[in-house]
Amino acid sequence: MTPGHDPRPTDPAGRATQVGLAFAVVSAVSFGLSGPFAKALIDAGWSSAGAAFVRIGGSAVVVLVLLAVMRPGVLAALRSDAPALLLYGLMAMAGVQVAFFNAVRYMPVSIALLLEYLGPVLVIAWVWVVRRQPPSRRTLAGAAVAIAGLLLVVQIWSGTAVPPAGLAWGLVAAVCQASYFLLADRAGATTPPLVLAGVGMAVGTVVVGVLGVVGLLPLVVTTPPDGPVVLAGADVGWVVAAGLLVLVSTVVAYLTGVLAIRRIGAARGSLVALLEVVASAVASWLLLGEVPAAVQLAGGVLILAGVALTRSRPAGLAEP
Repeated sequence: MTPGHDPRPTDPAGRATQVGLAFAVVSAVSFGLSGPFAKALIDAGWSSAGAAFVRIGGSAVVVLVLLAVMRPGVLAALRSDAPALLLYGLMAMAGVQVAFFNAVRYMPVSIALLLEYLGPVLVIAWVWVVRRQPPSRRTLAGAAVAIAGLLLVVQIWSGTAVPPAGLAWGLVAAVCQASYFLLADRAGATTPPLVLAGVGMAVGTVVVGVLGVVGLLPLVVTTPPDGPVVLAGADVGWVVAAGLLVLVSTVVAYLTGVLAIRRIGAARGSLVALLEVVASAVASWLLLGEVPAAVQLAGGVLILAGVALTRSRPAGLAEP
């Protein structure tokens, strides 16, 4: 035997799973940073819808430029997956943000966030019932532990009664969030992640823009903003904050998310995405000075433990 030679056979499926999990963690952390970046702009005078419009629109420009340079089969993808691409832009891009912003008009952010993060539960239920691919006991246990941690992080007991309108918008946000994972998982192998993200962002930009024009969403974007854009105690300016929101929390977040789902599937990808809550809490602590409570830190530990339980690929979920 040659010295240093490893006789063990390679495991392509296991390697793909590890890469997929790494992409999923990067995606969750990138998404989690969006809260502090957007809040800094909102505190400086932008509206929530205005920050969302700049986020999606700026990302659409970046990705469409990449598409124009790389030309990764856009027309072929549109011919084969046009309905899925349009639905992805409508629900996974515009729908999540519009529904969430409307939900927080009626209820505390913590409760709206909890309702939105029913999305992973809906994904597991869809895969189980519609695709007839039952998750493993390990995945179900991980889901239960992660959801318990989420309850601690958002501290639902601190809120008031949930108005029916807010409950409806929160559930719509959960459905739209679930569609992000399911549509990314469903898109055919001929649809590159860059095409899925680019077309989706373009559609989402048009939807949010039209809602702003007709007055359903207040689009307020002032340049320069009315006040300082503060991150980590320093005025970084709106260009830096908006750039981070676009490039890190949207372009990187969506592309790595799609790459992750292609490797580990929608069910596990949606559970790993719960790390976004932990990342958002830590980022808010470091960038905005919002110190999490001890119970929230405990919830973050439970979310991490729940995600760790899903490390082994569920028996019923084949690699995409």
